[in-house]
Formats: sequence, C-alpha cells, structure tokens
Amino acid sequence: MFSLTEDQIAFIENDIRVRGITSSDLRIDLLDHICCLVENESDGTENFELVYERILLLFGAKGLREIQDETNRLLTFKHYYIMNATMKISGYVSSIMILLGAILKINHLFPANILIVSGVFFFTVLFLPLMFILKYKSEEESNRSILLSIIGGIASIIISIGVLFKIMHWPGSLSLTLTGAVLLVLGYLPVYFISIYKKTTNKINATSTAIILIAFVGLFLSANKNDMGKNYADSLLQMNENTNQMLSFVEVQNKINYKKIDERKAIDSMAIRKIKLLRAETDELDTYIQNLKTHLIACAENISEATAMNVKLEDLHDPGEYQIPTSLLLMPSNSDSPYTAVKLKNKIEKFKQTISNRITSDVNLTDLNTDSTREDESWELMNFRNIPLAFVIHRLTQIELAVKTTESILLNQLQ
Repeated sequence: MFSLTEDQIAFIENDIRVRGITSSDLRIDLLDHICCLVENESDGTENFELVYERILLLFGAKGLREIQDETNRLLTFKHYYIMNATMKISGYVSSIMILLGAILKINHLFPANILIVSGVFFFTVLFLPLMFILKYKSEEESNRSILLSIIGGIASIIISIGVLFKIMHWPGSLSLTLTGAVLLVLGYLPVYFISIYKKTTNKINATSTAIILIAFVGLFLSANKNDMGKNYADSLLQMNENTNQMLSFVEVQNKINYKKIDERKAIDSMAIRKIKLLRAETDELDTYIQNLKTHLIACAENISEATAMNVKLEDLHDPGEYQIPTSLLLMPSNSDSPYTAVKLKNKIEKFKQTISNRITSDVNLTDLNTDSTREDESWELMNFRNIPLAFVIHRLTQIELAVKTTESILLNQLQ
C-alpha cells in the first residue's frame, strides 16, 4: 500500500491551513482524512499533486472553506439549521396568508382579516427576526452588510407592526408606519447606496433600487389612508349638512308644537295619552340612534364617547373606514353589544308598530321601511355592510330625520 512521505504530509497540512481552516482540531481531522484518501487513491506511480487535487474535488465547489464555515456555525450557533428551516417555513406561510387574505379582502370574503393578521403576525414575529439573526451571525457578512440587515430588519418590523395596527384599528398605526418608512429611507437607503454605488458595475442597479424603494414608500404611505374620493366626500358632506339642517328645523317645529299643546287647556284626554306615547317612543328611538352614531365614531376614531358626541362628519380622520362600522353593526343578534343593525331594525319596527296600533294607522311610514329590496341581502347588509363610516353616519341621520318627521306629522294630526 502506498504511504505518504513526511514532506507530502507537511504539504497537505500547510495547504489545509492556507485554504482557510483555522481550527486546529478540524485541521488534524481533515489532514488524517485527506491523507487516507490520497493513500487509497494512489498506486505510487501517479503524480502526488494530481491525486491530491482530485481528492480536493470531493469536498465540493467551495472546498475545505465550506467545512470550516459549517463547523463555525455549529460551534457558535447550535440551532442554525432549525432556525433556518423555521425562517423559510414562516416566510412561505406568512406570505401566502397575506396574499390570500388580500385577495379575499378585495372581494370582501371571509376570513380575509384573520388571514392578513395571522400572516403579518408570523412575518413580524418569526420570519423577520430570524432572518436578521441569521444574517447577523453569518461570518461572510461585512460590517456594512450587517448594518444594512439591522436597519432593514428593524424598519421592516416596525412597518409590519404598523400595518397590523392599521388592520386591527389600534392606536399608533400611522406613527409606526411613518417611523419605519423614515428609517428605511433615511437609514437603509444611504448605507445601501454607499456600499453598492462604489462598485462601477452596480451603479445603475443601486440608483434604480433607491428610486423604486422611495416610490414604493411614497405609494405605501399614500395608500395607508383609506380616504374617499374628494368629490364623493364633498358631496356626502353637503348632503349630510342639508339633512342636519332639515332635522334641526323639524326638531324646532316639534318643540313649538309640544309647547302649544302644553299651553292648551281644552284637549281630548285620549289625544293627550297618544301625544305622550308618541313623545316617549320618538325620544327613545332618537336617543338610541344618537348613541349609536356616537359609539361608531368613538370606536373608529379611538376616542371616548364623550368626545365623539362633538365630532362632526367633516372632522373624521378616516371617513372612508368601513371595517369598524361593518364589524360593529353586523354582529350576531345575540351578541352583548347594544348597538347592532339588527337591534336598530327591531327598534324601528317597534316604533312603527306603536304608531300604527296605538296612535294612528293613517300615516305614511315608507321612509322607515326596513324591508330588503334585494332577495339575497337583508336590510342590515344592504345598508351597513362595507359602507364607509361617513355614509353610515349620514344614513343614521336620515333615519333620525324620518323619525322626527313622522313625529311632526302626527303632532299636527293630534292637535
């Protein structure tokens, strides 16, 4: 059997060191392993250098250096492979969930919000931190690359959390999104541009990447607000202003009529009972609608109901928001919430029945109709599903006006 000489063994040991094997234990193991392979492959007549080069090819394209890198990972980062697998799986799962949730959300299908929230959660809590840790632990990364990973990772996490807060309608979503965007543009981009632009062949790539990233951030921030179109918003504000003016006028007239009735001495006792019943029923329904509007504004704007009572339609920060009013108004009828579309409908029907059965049937209640005009949708879905907050408030004001108008008509009849 062919045996290596001491000079050949010394050559192999020195070459192993030159090829980047810094660990003494690993060098000894590799030296022993390579010497055995060379002795088994050589018959003593073939050139030693040729046999040695052929043996090195068995260690792959990256050669012995890859073994050193893998050893370092195992020694300094024992859970590398588990974390790497977790990062990949969480990345695939979260991206698919977010994409599928976005598609369902566009078509207003269930469970869009659950998928998006879960996807953003896995993306933020698992994928981004693991990606940052793995890149940080990689010895192949330069200091500048590590800095890019840190800034990009933190900015991505902040933006992702901001998006999650936006979806869940938690306070602070805009602040988080702006912080992440500023960190991305003012922190990540300069470091990236400096590190890449110095390489002549990458100047075009660096410039185009910077432009695309800035444009993306701008578009993202623009789309972050769910505003309605200006023309539509202005038209809605004008309609709501007109409705409120009419409502104020009718309320004033009703107060005048009640005052006249109170001042009259000769009035039928039956009429008095009907007037008191009308006033009680109207006040009950009107108070419920006002409280419902206050509740919706408070939840959507994340403010107290005391503050929400003084918020006008034009003061809403996000008049195009439709998820909160939809989720609140379309809760199941057996929910604990006192403010749902079903309960509003029941109160309207109770008001109409009281008017028809105990006051008079000679009154037009068309404006308070709660029958659906579509076979596949109930009155609640038709009026409040995926409808912007501003329009929901306007619709409730219209119902309030219809109630007060009915009260006014009946007061004139009963006097």
